[in-house]
Amino acid sequence: MFRFFVLGLTMLCASAAYAQSSGIPPEEMTNTRRLAGDSINVCFDVTSLGRSFDEDVANAIGDALFLKVNAIEGFGGFPLNGDGFIDELTLAMNNTCDMFMGVSVSTNSPVSDAFSLTRPYATIPFVLVVADPDWQNLSDIPKERRLGTALASLGEMNYITWAQQQPEAERWVRFPYADFNKMATRVLDGTIAGMILWQPALARLLDERPDLAALRVIENDPIPEAEVHVGALVSSRNAFLRSQADQAIDALVADGSIAALMEKHGYSGRAGE
Repeated sequence: MFRFFVLGLTMLCASAAYAQSSGIPPEEMTNTRRLAGDSINVCFDVTSLGRSFDEDVANAIGDALFLKVNAIEGFGGFPLNGDGFIDELTLAMNNTCDMFMGVSVSTNSPVSDAFSLTRPYATIPFVLVVADPDWQNLSDIPKERRLGTALASLGEMNYITWAQQQPEAERWVRFPYADFNKMATRVLDGTIAGMILWQPALARLLDERPDLAALRVIENDPIPEAEVHVGALVSSRNAFLRSQADQAIDALVADGSIAALMEKHGYSGRAGE
C-alpha cells in the first residue's frame, strides 16, 4: 500500500543512474511531442494509498487551468527495492503521461534531467496510533512494550535513526509489518503497544474496519516528526506545464481547496508545504 512512496523515493535517488541502467528498448520510446490541446493525461499508481485523493487534486488543478483531465491508471506490483519501476515510469512519462500524481517530493531531492517536480500540494505525517486511553505521547508507553512500524517506510526509517542514537534502555523494540491490517489488529489485542504508519493508511483502515474505532493518534515525542511532501512529476520537456501546475497548486492551497479535499478524505497534515 505505502509501496509507491517508497518507490517514489527510490526513483528520486536512482534517477541519476538511469542513463546507465535503463532496460527500455529504444524503439519503445516515442520521440514526438504530444499535442496538449485542451486536455492533459494524468497518471496514477494503482497501489497508491492516496489514489482517490490524488485524482481529486488533479481534477482541481485541471479546473484551475481550464483543462480536461484524462485519468490514466499507471502500474504497480514492483518489489520494495523498486526494481523495474524507473523503466516503467520513464516509458510512461515519455509516451503517455503529462503528469504523474502522488510522488514524494522535496526541494532538495535529486531528480533525473528527464523529470521535474511540482510544488507539494499536501504534506501528510506519519502518526503514532494506540488503543490505550491513558497514553498521550510516546514517552508514556513503557519501554518494555513493543511498537509496530510500517515496513520500509519513511516513518520506520525515522524511528530507526532516532533509536540508534539512544541507549538501549531508552528505546522501544520495533516490529516491522508489511500488512497494516494485521498491525492494527495487534495494537487492539495488545501484542504491540502502538504502530507508526502514514496517516492515509490509518484513514483507510478506519474507513474499512469499524472495530478499529478505539484506536487514536497520540504525540510521537520524543521522536522527530516524519512527513511526506506529496506532489506530481512532470516531463522536463514541458516546462510550461510545470509552471502552470505550480501556480494552480499555489492558488488551490491559498483558497482552501486542497485543505477541503484533505478533510474529505480524512487526511491530517496541511495543504501545500
